[in-house]
Amino acid sequence: MPTERFLRLPDEKKTAILRAAVDEFSRVPFDKVSINQIIKNAEISRGSFYTYFEDKMDVLRYIFQDTKRQYQDFCRETLVDSGGDFWKMVAELFHQVLYRDYSGQLARLFQNVLTYAEAEKFVKILRESGGDGKKMDEWMYEQVDKSQLRIESLEEFRVLIEMCMLAILMAFAQRYKDKESIESVEWSFFRKMDFLKNGVLKHKES
Repeated sequence: MPTERFLRLPDEKKTAILRAAVDEFSRVPFDKVSINQIIKNAEISRGSFYTYFEDKMDVLRYIFQDTKRQYQDFCRETLVDSGGDFWKMVAELFHQVLYRDYSGQLARLFQNVLTYAEAEKFVKILRESGGDGKKMDEWMYEQVDKSQLRIESLEEFRVLIEMCMLAILMAFAQRYKDKESIESVEWSFFRKMDFLKNGVLKHKES
């Protein structure tokens, strides 16, 4: 992970370095990523780079961490602003993931990473990045309007979160990997959410 020296940099400088790194990781596969290109685009010295990060794997880990943190912050803000409306939060997160300014670039980055020979290593990094997910789940469980949900425990809530996040990741892949239309991706995603909210079992009329 980045050093304390990096974390003490002004936000503008950290953003410039992160943007340069995302540009490079989305441009070429991991094994062809050039630290020289990152430091050139970020306008920092090679010596400075190595006081911030150990290597390019360390940079990638930070990209994952920062991306996850941004989405967690977005979820917190949306859940509070909506008065604990879980379904509104999920819908807003779906739009944030698919339509934010550099979603396509992130898709290329993930493709480049996952086509590398040691892809399983990156999946592990992605799972471990971004702090304590369990604490985030606990916070959301306390904030969410439970009158909207048929859940009775934190464990059940985590199952619901996992299903929603998988649906969002599938939509991301449909849009940027499979090149499906926005209309098709939205229809598929919100149909999944409708099934989750209302079920698929058709009750017989009495």
